[in-house]
Amino acid sequence: MLSAFKGYINDNFGSKRGLFNSFKYKVLTLLGCYRQYQNIDFSQVKRIVFICSGNICRSPLAEYVAKAQGVDAESYGLHCRGGDPADPRAVAYAASVGIDMSEHITRNIKDYTAREGDFLIGMEPHHITELESGEIISQYMSMLPLWGRRKNVYLHDPFNSNQNFFNKCEEILVESVSMLVGVMGKPDI
Repeated sequence: MLSAFKGYINDNFGSKRGLFNSFKYKVLTLLGCYRQYQNIDFSQVKRIVFICSGNICRSPLAEYVAKAQGVDAESYGLHCRGGDPADPRAVAYAASVGIDMSEHITRNIKDYTAREGDFLIGMEPHHITELESGEIISQYMSMLPLWGRRKNVYLHDPFNSNQNFFNKCEEILVESVSMLVGVMGKPDI
């Protein structure tokens, strides 16, 4: 029984920490704590910059999905050295949805050059907090999961997860990017 419960947690939340954070941030989202991150004037957005921890699983896939839909996009990692390939599981998942990200090379946030009209999107609240504490502030910032069906602000890092959660995370990410692009309207960026 305990092992089945642990399997459920690992398959659906990535880990116990993922379960806890998903629940915590869902409650905070429902309480309206992140409402300001949905007030975006898309007529001012010229480029989307996706941010995650390592720039190997979440943010590169978001970048490639957005580009495939005609949006100017880039991605960076807060804690990567830069110059590494994407996680092979992310490359395989991208290929399964018709996207080639085999050429992706990680970029550290220190290499980011801000441009007018940038919309910075993290995968969880900690990413936005870290950007702001590092003095990278954009007129528009948000968390990608807010734009998907889940209406949460937290998408657990799948790097150390099993394949079931990895695929679930990437599926949520693709859906959220597509819904965000739909809210933006036909991109002219």
